[in-house]
Amino acid sequence: MAVASTHWASALSPNPTRTMIATRFRQKATRIYRQQLELPIGRDNMDMLITSCMLVAMFSFSADRMTPLDSWVFSDDPISMNWLSVQCGLRCLLEITKPWMRESIWDAPFRESSNYEYFDDHRMGREDLDPDLADLCDITDTTTEDTNPFHWPLRMLCPLLRIPRHQCGASRITNFMGRLLPDFVNLLTAKEPRALLLLSYWLALMGTSVDDWWVGVRVKLECQAICIYLEAWGDERILELLDFPARACGYKLVHPTALRSTY
Repeated sequence: MAVASTHWASALSPNPTRTMIATRFRQKATRIYRQQLELPIGRDNMDMLITSCMLVAMFSFSADRMTPLDSWVFSDDPISMNWLSVQCGLRCLLEITKPWMRESIWDAPFRESSNYEYFDDHRMGREDLDPDLADLCDITDTTTEDTNPFHWPLRMLCPLLRIPRHQCGASRITNFMGRLLPDFVNLLTAKEPRALLLLSYWLALMGTSVDDWWVGVRVKLECQAICIYLEAWGDERILELLDFPARACGYKLVHPTALRSTY
């Protein structure tokens, strides 16, 4: 009901009553979900929790009509980043339910998504990574995801940048946010410029490849907010790499250093 009412409110013209109904359903759904997470997790309730986690992630990601200045990038309120933080819950649930996953209704879909070429690429070094992004993130031939928090996000991101847009299905791209590790999320919370740039690349991919109702507003405005923030930050290395996300979200760069990327 929370997902349906949120979809209803977003698809139709603005209406305070519809918005209030959707908000109340979301609050109630989230409260019940949190209560269930406090109970023992096992084979009997894992499917309910995994499904609820994905639905909560969906309506948390959706956004009302807003401007880039409403973004978490320009806020010190940690709640403003909940739309991204809540996506990481699925990774934790899958770790807990791993002993019974073969019995889950989600086992087959998860196995299908795990066949994508980037899913479990934990190689050391910078082979097959974008060289400019790898240089920016100080990734060398001996870097691992344990020694550099940018390494794993780049391992997931770079294959997506090489895949033709019409082949970038939603499950390929959305897996990225659910597999981010806490160290990288902490960098985003601290608004570390390189972490923001990597997130803007992923938002650009989402905006150009995924056409679901809960995606469009969020990815466009968050990507624009990051572009505004990074352009004002003024790091020449980042400005040279900012053109791809800027073009994807419709933000016009004004800094002369910003070059056209190959993506």
